[in-house]
Amino acid sequence: MIKKKYSDTEREFVFQWVDRWFQLVSLIYELIRTDRLPPSPPPPTELDEINYQSLRFWFIDHETQFIPLWRDFYEVQDWALHPGDDELADLPNAEECLENPFLFCYRPENLYRLVQELDIQSGIDLWEPSEHRAWTAAMELLRMDKGVVEFFKWIDERTCETA
Repeated sequence: MIKKKYSDTEREFVFQWVDRWFQLVSLIYELIRTDRLPPSPPPPTELDEINYQSLRFWFIDHETQFIPLWRDFYEVQDWALHPGDDELADLPNAEECLENPFLFCYRPENLYRLVQELDIQSGIDLWEPSEHRAWTAAMELLRMDKGVVEFFKWIDERTCETA
């Protein structure tokens, strides 16, 4: 089997994507931390929201570059699901989730909506993340982080060196 090769430009793009992903996840972790006093973390600040919006728009603007690279990586993984798989039969937007499983972290229009969509709290008027749900979301993000690192390594190993 011939391995597809990627350019230095594609590798650099993936590096930038991964860097921004970890910035986004770090912001989310800080928002949902429940290990501080008082027990509930403080609501997002204006700076948090500005950082989120900056990252959000960067991801949205670069989806067309990201999706084909992610698809190449994802389709060869042993753990990959495909549109016809039973596990996906009842999931809404299953194909969109397969195409870009990271979208749910930057699709929401603001941080309050993000935390609500992550099912960490039920409303957008009160900032009181559930400790149990925050823990569950954090573990899911850690699992995704592992996949992001594997994605970068995979692209890096297949990058043509140009002199």
